[in-house]
Amino acid sequence: MATKTEAASDESSRSEPAGKSVWEVQEGESRESGPVHVIMTALFIGIGIVVGTFGSLAVPIGFTSAFWPGQAIQSVGAVWFGAWGIIAGTLFPVISNTISGSAPIPVSIAYIPGNLVQTALAAVALKQFNGHPALRERRDWILFIGIGVLLANLLGSLWGTSVLLAFGLITAEAFPVVWLGWMIGNSVPGIILGVVLLKYVTPVIIDSKAFVKNWWA
Repeated sequence: MATKTEAASDESSRSEPAGKSVWEVQEGESRESGPVHVIMTALFIGIGIVVGTFGSLAVPIGFTSAFWPGQAIQSVGAVWFGAWGIIAGTLFPVISNTISGSAPIPVSIAYIPGNLVQTALAAVALKQFNGHPALRERRDWILFIGIGVLLANLLGSLWGTSVLLAFGLITAEAFPVVWLGWMIGNSVPGIILGVVLLKYVTPVIIDSKAFVKNWWA
């Protein structure tokens, strides 16, 4: 028969978010940056370039894309690899935009703050609120989709569309249409592909040395 202390402990354990133990550095556990993180950063930049360029060329709408799968790469990379993933997700769109011709280099560079937001918010939300990166509970889905995709792309698309307006590439009248297309074109693949990657690839990633619990290791 369980004691009151054991029962209270079990109840407390059940009330804790499923992701709490994933992000906690256990006693005696060593978490340091290493060559594997540099390699994963380079790998994700390469994957992002291919996926981002393909998305930009496949279904372009002016300076945006109707379905840009690069956003899923941005968000899951940061969730899995912390700051290393943020670096990759912020930089690869500059290169993919140049290859696809979807934006001049100065414009792509000006996009960087928006890329940073689109990349980082999913990781910030799941880490801050102990969401499980494999989306085990309903709150994990809400954190990822609500903050990591919808809010991230709302802010990112507003920034990107504002950059286009500032460079004189769109008119003020076209702003709402371009912004909406950008928001939808990023959010749909961000949700569909992001969820698939997190659900089915995360269990492999979190058991590897490359997984980042803090921000750098």
